[in-house]
Amino acid sequence: MKALQVTAHGRPGEVLAVRTIERPEPGPGEVRVEVGAASLNFNDIDRCRGKLVSVPTPPPFTLGMDVCGTVDAAGEGAEHWVGRRVVAITKTALGGIAEYAIAPAVSVFDAPAQLDDAEAAAFVLTFQASHLALFRRGRLRAGETLVVHSAASGLGTAGIQLGKAAGARVVAVAGGPVKGALCASLGADLVVDHLSEDFVESILTATDDVGADVVYDLSGGDFTERSWRCTARGGRYLAVGFADDDANGMTGRPLRMACLGNIDIVCVMLGWAESVDPGMRRFGFNPFGRDVADEVHADLLRMVAEGKVRPFIGRRVAMDEAGAALDEHEERRSLGRTVVEIVR
Repeated sequence: MKALQVTAHGRPGEVLAVRTIERPEPGPGEVRVEVGAASLNFNDIDRCRGKLVSVPTPPPFTLGMDVCGTVDAAGEGAEHWVGRRVVAITKTALGGIAEYAIAPAVSVFDAPAQLDDAEAAAFVLTFQASHLALFRRGRLRAGETLVVHSAASGLGTAGIQLGKAAGARVVAVAGGPVKGALCASLGADLVVDHLSEDFVESILTATDDVGADVVYDLSGGDFTERSWRCTARGGRYLAVGFADDDANGMTGRPLRMACLGNIDIVCVMLGWAESVDPGMRRFGFNPFGRDVADEVHADLLRMVAEGKVRPFIGRRVAMDEAGAALDEHEERRSLGRTVVEIVR
């Protein structure tokens, strides 16, 4: 089969190549998906550069975390998925940008019938993560103020839509007028251009110095402590995901400044599992199980069917265009989700 592989560590556009490799076989509790489309993620850049030290993977390996397609084979215990059109998060979050990919059954879900393969691939990770963050972890309620950082990204555009669907007042923080216009078109009540405005001052002014009830931080870095300053007393600052760099990753950030505001720091990671390897548990890995995953996905399927949410795709690319597309992601020149369509 054809697959997009990281051939060495470096800039995505320089190290990614389409190669022919062996078609994988599913093991117990796994399915094989005949992939129609797969999304690009910012963590793919870290994987290319060899920076994702929490999950070290020596080249060559195949990129791809979230896919849509049809299950064509399954291991023991997952046979009921065969023949069904699904969305899935791949095994070890790799291998998805290929003609066939393996996924653990715990991370396989029915694809929304209203979405094509590219839209469904763009939907699964962004909306599941945003739903988990905003509602189960962030306890967002109607009438509250939600701030979404990196609001023009795939997760950000999902966060705007879910916030509006919940009846929240949504403040979108994004860089530049083009990204701001996208956020406004998705329903954001206030758009803050962090390239020309101090988002702390803008949020405090818009809330009469009360601050935001929930801050959905997809940026980290120097946004972190500044966000704490404009979170309401008793508000929830959501730290979502991570990247392995000094400002935003495994090195963490000092918490003393957070104490001044009497705010909640709430941590969020999307990753479904029914059991956790003891070594990974001692590393800190502690995901939710399939019961929570099913609740999240069922609610999202309802919202898609009712027309309340829809993933925003900024660009559809072929497999051999993915490296250049990731370079644009790294340069912050992408909008919404970029999806790789698998053409046979």
